[in-house]
Amino acid sequence: MFLRTLFLVLIGTSLAACATTDSGPAGSPLASSAFNYAPSDRAPVNTAGYDLHGSDWAGRLAYIDDEGEARALLQMTYEDGRAITAYLDIAMPYLDGGLRQFNGEDGEGRLVHLELQAGPCRTMSGDTLIYFADMSIGQRTASGCGREVGGELDRWSNYLIDYLPILDLCLAEFRDRAQHVSIAYTMSGGETGVRIVDVDTRTWECATREQGTAINSVRPLDAADAMYGEGDPIFVRGEMPTFGEGCYVYEAVREDDRTLIGAFGFDACNAGPIAALDPGVG
Repeated sequence: MFLRTLFLVLIGTSLAACATTDSGPAGSPLASSAFNYAPSDRAPVNTAGYDLHGSDWAGRLAYIDDEGEARALLQMTYEDGRAITAYLDIAMPYLDGGLRQFNGEDGEGRLVHLELQAGPCRTMSGDTLIYFADMSIGQRTASGCGREVGGELDRWSNYLIDYLPILDLCLAEFRDRAQHVSIAYTMSGGETGVRIVDVDTRTWECATREQGTAINSVRPLDAADAMYGEGDPIFVRGEMPTFGEGCYVYEAVREDDRTLIGAFGFDACNAGPIAALDPGVG
């Protein structure tokens, strides 16, 4: 529950920062950007965050609730035994430029800046993770890869790169009628299912055969078919929509040469299907 609530708070704050008035649609005050405060040693660590890996270091960035405020805690360890701990503010506006950015200081007062860019980051061991991680700690820099961990579920977006050829196969069936992908998943028997929302907001399931090299069926779905994790996030292929478009805020997904792959979209209105919310909701 914490992670989705955090996203809604951050998104709402970003939407407020981009507004031209001082009140929301119903005249209620817009949320303010309140992320600048002194670190607290009482901040409980939440399980939601990112595992980070570099050539000579490993770390964890965890979202925390610091006396009612959302922050992040970075903990890193180098192979030579050096350890770094830093409390970081979440840069606002949230997902500005399609990037996740964090700023703060470590225990020695050195400035820390961390950027997470969604995309196929290949580790030294040959694994492909879903984030490029670049940071500066004082005069030092470090780069590596990251993967989202913890929270309510293992998001399907962690495996976007593996699913991408199948997504393209299914999206081609819809031509210009596809709006976005709401989820991809492994079906019983090992084939893949891809749920696509069309321009009329109807949801379809595209199921593969022959190890994902051909389409077996495309069928319409209704609310009774909603799946946990669906729409959290959505994925738009080959585009970076405008911030707030369709009631989503967007995170760019790029190759290591910055070529745009697409964008993850996070529900800014808490209006997604029940299946996309926390277990037990509804």
